[in-house]
Amino acid sequence: MEGTTLIEAIRYAIDLRLAEVAALPVEVQTWMTFMRTLYLSSIVFVIWKVEARFVLAMGLSTAILIIGTKTLFPEIHSGDIGTVVHLLLWTPVLIFLVLRRSVFLNEIKSKRPTSVAYGIWSFIVVTVLATSLTLDLVSFLSRLA
Repeated sequence: MEGTTLIEAIRYAIDLRLAEVAALPVEVQTWMTFMRTLYLSSIVFVIWKVEARFVLAMGLSTAILIIGTKTLFPEIHSGDIGTVVHLLLWTPVLIFLVLRRSVFLNEIKSKRPTSVAYGIWSFIVVTVLATSLTLDLVSFLSRLA
């Protein structure tokens, strides 16, 4: 990629990423799409809830870091980049959300429709995130072995 502009390098990285993701098993692609949709749905609550802002910020940061790393190191598979970025960025998010679980319970107990929706969304995010990080950790450790 010598002699290319930054924009060309980023476009190349995005194309590589898309091709690598398309080659993954359909179950993995479906899981990734579900997670992305869930995390982006935080936009519904972002004005009122700090946890939603945190989830949205980490989602955007993840995308930027994955594409940035792929731009600098196109030879590294996107799955490997995604696993490491996901573990590094989202583990603190999971810890933060678990520590805030009483907030989510209070939202559900309030019986206000938007608060209940937020509380349920939060618990779904925690469950999905814990599952995803566990899968990523297993994948990461298996690559080290």
